[in-house]
Amino acid sequence: MKFPQLTENDKKSKALSGSSQMKKDFLTKIADGINNANSSSSIFFDFFDWKADSYIETGEHVLSYMYRALASSGSLVHPVIGFDRWDILDYQNALKGLVVPEGTMYCLRIDSTSIDDAYDVDYFTDTIHEILDSLGLSGAEVMVMFDFGDVTHKSIVSMHADMQHLITAVDEFGFASIMIAGCSFPIIINDAVKEVDSTDLVERKEMHVWKAIYSDMKSPFLFADYGIRNPKGADGVKAIHANGKIRYTIENKYFVARGHSKQKGNKGAQMYDLARVIVKSPYYLGAGFSWGDERIEACSREEIKGGPTQWISYDTNHHMSFVVEEVSEFQRSRITPRIVTA
Repeated sequence: MKFPQLTENDKKSKALSGSSQMKKDFLTKIADGINNANSSSSIFFDFFDWKADSYIETGEHVLSYMYRALASSGSLVHPVIGFDRWDILDYQNALKGLVVPEGTMYCLRIDSTSIDDAYDVDYFTDTIHEILDSLGLSGAEVMVMFDFGDVTHKSIVSMHADMQHLITAVDEFGFASIMIAGCSFPIIINDAVKEVDSTDLVERKEMHVWKAIYSDMKSPFLFADYGIRNPKGADGVKAIHANGKIRYTIENKYFVARGHSKQKGNKGAQMYDLARVIVKSPYYLGAGFSWGDERIEACSREEIKGGPTQWISYDTNHHMSFVVEEVSEFQRSRITPRIVTA
């Protein structure tokens, strides 16, 4: 879970109007929303969109405040350690000051810049040793995430080579698990589907790499991604000429139906046509597969139309449902059956 930045629009919102503690009230609102929506008994959180030396108005570090706000719900909160931020003293002190229940698992996040740093192996491993020693953690209490972020301009081959290097570099630490994360879906629809009112496929490179490496791993190897939105995409930007689109996750790929500018032709009603393209495709799994699939089918019957926010939720729901099944099925296929002899 990551936390959005406090924007000028947020400051002007009704919820924060007249607030004398803008940061604190904004983060409280975010934490309350997460606590109310979260049905899981545990949560990992990070705040990499905020500066690592950020404090709320009362003088408490943002990391410390958010940790306490989330933990107040009774959920087990797993802190995420940002390798890229470790050299900032404010950040180190905030992590060291967290009152964390014994046995809580941490996550060490190695972002795309830090992945490049890993080729200076001595610097990379020395920094990890410093992090673990400073926080009093063993490798067994930490899962490491190699977060490639936006991989639209990386090849599967280069990602695979990076992962092999990274796995070797951290082998000495005996981490509880290793995770790969990334996003292959481009920021703008033009880079996914070149022509308006057409369809195309986008390779999910992060999934290809996870599958290629999974069987060779000695420790648990987990998959993560950014869903159907590129992490570099801006939030809250109104694009008046945005094209209608549906991003439908399939095995190893996204099947993408692109429309046209919502200022032209049938405007927002183009979503009916795009939904019918998905439903009539060989990839559609039926309304019973997920809530997102049910919404797509309802749109194809012109029962709903949905705006950009709704379509992000429909596409994301299908994506999450599909990826869970895809990962589980792949893992089952790699389990060698026991042969019992008389």
